[in-house]
Amino acid sequence: MAFTRPETRTRTTQVVYKRGFGNPPELRAAIARAHATRLWWTVTVALFDHLTVPALLLAATSPPVRDAGGPFTAAALVVAVPLAARQLRALECLVHEASHFNWSRRHRALGDVLATLLAGVPTGARIADYRSSHLAHHGRFGTSADPDRRRYEELGLEDLDRSGAVPFTLGLLRGFGPYQRGWLATLGSAPVAAALPFAWCAAAVLLPGWLLGDTAWAALAGAAWLATHLLALPALRFTAESGEHVYREADTVFAATVSNLGFLQRALIHPHGDGHHTVHHLWPGVPHHQLARLHRLLLERNAEYRTGLRYRTRVLESPRTGWPGTETLPDARHERGQAA
Repeated sequence: MAFTRPETRTRTTQVVYKRGFGNPPELRAAIARAHATRLWWTVTVALFDHLTVPALLLAATSPPVRDAGGPFTAAALVVAVPLAARQLRALECLVHEASHFNWSRRHRALGDVLATLLAGVPTGARIADYRSSHLAHHGRFGTSADPDRRRYEELGLEDLDRSGAVPFTLGLLRGFGPYQRGWLATLGSAPVAAALPFAWCAAAVLLPGWLLGDTAWAALAGAAWLATHLLALPALRFTAESGEHVYREADTVFAATVSNLGFLQRALIHPHGDGHHTVHHLWPGVPHHQLARLHRLLLERNAEYRTGLRYRTRVLESPRTGWPGTETLPDARHERGQAA
């Protein structure tokens, strides 16, 4: 998810990037099927993400853990806080899904209501506001009206040093303050939405901690949630958003978009298919539960996608172009005797 800051001077142009990828005629039926939404499944995963946040934080601060001693409690929190941040990041990804009506294409209003309750409230996101900003990213990609492009220019995200963990972390830390200020500025016009995560914490974390144990349990779990919401989640989001595009060295959406496909990226930083960013930009209406399948199908049957795909399999690497073994995989159009 990206922030938008008005009246910012950047080096961007007013020319929208071309798509840079043609729909493979032999895969049109499969691509059409991939656009089918499954509301029941998205609600299920949202509920799981939603409920595991208080479960992780309450477990890490429970009386048995605290009775084991301060070091044991600290170790439990070191594990629980990043995992809870990952679940909140997953809910943010489902807010992103809602911006494209990917919860339910047929029942859009119901999808928005459920996305608000299950994903928007815990993260402080308003579906309508995010939809307006994010669709500008897709519709005006690469221009000064693209909020992601402006953020990349303002924070120098394409210049991050990925040669090692230390320089990369230092680069993120230098941009973290401006990034957070920009993020919070977008919530300034919606103070109720910004306050909702704190109300959600009171109901889902503080109250259960107090009812199950005592004030100390509730207070420590609440402090863990604050660290999750105000520090770990923004850090995870910033890391994710810093690796999704390479605007300066490309002039099409396909070439400027980076997929993040390593295990750590898919499991922690880009949940719910968010790492398959290239597929998403080519077909924004494909829901999260279909992205990986469509990515695999394109790798198997389309040479243009295999040879042009930009991706990482590790956070600390520059994007590669072309999937390994590209030269050994035939294009499905050639297999069928069609012109490529």
